[in-house]
Amino acid sequence: MDNIQNYKTLTGLTFEELTQKLDEELPPDAYKPVPGGADLTDIDPNHMRKILNQVFGMCGIGWGYSYEPADLTTYSEVRKTRDGKDRRVFIGSLKRIRFWYKLTGSVTTFVCDVYASGGSENDVEAYAMSGAITNALGKAVSNLGFQESVYLGKRSHHNVRKPKKTAPAKPAARTPETPVPQDDEILDEIVDEPADNPIVTPKVDALSPDEAANLVITKEMTKRPERVGQNLGAQSLEAIEWWANKMKPANKEQQLLQSAARVLYKVRSNGHHPVAV
Repeated sequence: MDNIQNYKTLTGLTFEELTQKLDEELPPDAYKPVPGGADLTDIDPNHMRKILNQVFGMCGIGWGYSYEPADLTTYSEVRKTRDGKDRRVFIGSLKRIRFWYKLTGSVTTFVCDVYASGGSENDVEAYAMSGAITNALGKAVSNLGFQESVYLGKRSHHNVRKPKKTAPAKPAARTPETPVPQDDEILDEIVDEPADNPIVTPKVDALSPDEAANLVITKEMTKRPERVGQNLGAQSLEAIEWWANKMKPANKEQQLLQSAARVLYKVRSNGHHPVAV
């Protein structure tokens, strides 16, 4: 039988290499403050899945997770908003998730299990359910040392290395031979130049996810005529992310679009909020 220290992941990482990779600093946009004023750091779960694929192999082959459907439950309650209105909130709870990963030696392959639970709240029931799954998965993976420095308070959205700002290059003039950009590439051109006095975007929590999804895009919000009259919720996640994080509003309509996009992107990107340890 192999010595346990000789085992590696399916991608060939040793225990030491696996530990280092799991705690490796992610891009700055992977770390965001958790809403609520507790000054905790939220880790983008999309980066978590990317790292798991890199260190263990493709999901379903080198790692994966499972749970009993009966263990995933939701209930709702009505809460008062700041302006005194009723707001229905869905609470998702996953009692037990099984996260597994594989280690292989020269003779045998081990399937290792880690168990955890999780929960999430959202105005949309489906997002509360998926958030509970992601939250439970994040807790399980944290037991292996994923972003251990964040949970130990050594790394946060305050101290990650921010990329240096550079002046944007002027777009090259298009010629008949220049290929027409695809939908995601043209996003940078859908807004006017910002005014001399920047518009302050309202707080993200000003709109509910349902209100954000039902926002009708107007001609003042975009230069793309085919988007006018469509709901924000019908747009691609890439477009919503661009409006939320990269657009510089040039008028009040674009200001409203960005605020709604931020609300919608937060729930559709399936984020999770790690808890302090």
